[in-house]
Amino acid sequence: MSIWLGILESVDAKKAMMLAPHVLRWAHTIRGMAVPLLEVRELRKRYGAQPALDGVSFEVTAGEMFGLLGPNGAGKTTLMSIVAGLTQPTGGTVRLHGQLFTRGCKELRHIIGIVPQELAIYNELSARENLRFFGQLYGLGGAALEGRVNDVLAAVALSDRADHRAGPFSGGMKRRLNLGAALVHGPPCSCSTSRRRE
Repeated sequence: MSIWLGILESVDAKKAMMLAPHVLRWAHTIRGMAVPLLEVRELRKRYGAQPALDGVSFEVTAGEMFGLLGPNGAGKTTLMSIVAGLTQPTGGTVRLHGQLFTRGCKELRHIIGIVPQELAIYNELSARENLRFFGQLYGLGGAALEGRVNDVLAAVALSDRADHRAGPFSGGMKRRLNLGAALVHGPPCSCSTSRRRE
């Protein structure tokens, strides 16, 4: 079971959200469970006197897709950075699997897969080599790594291009490979900071 967190910016969301502290939630439950995989409570982040987040709370269960809608400056990327353990909040808590998760909490990092806004793949490596590299960073090896690489290549529809260098890939293929790199270690929680306009 996993969850997917993402950011979506749209013209309608800009009209709906005029203040940074507000986050509009859209969720579709694929399979629910009683205990949330991710809990965010009263999350706050200030940059000097400027609030980026002001009391954001939500929870996401395994199998749920969760998106954040809002205009530039609404705090979406700040929120995702805190949830991914890259930025320390000014106040509030993030819990993964019921355990307090902070920037310094390295033991829980393996359960998060991060898809950054900028591509994090190596153009000179093949799709397979990229996934192997990222899997090895998370301690995978041998048959387990090869199995995960093959599964992820199939999941992101790149099996037929597995041994081709990533450099000449189309933008969409590179995005799919980037997603695969975040999923190769099998995290139950995946965070995307990529933006899609509608």
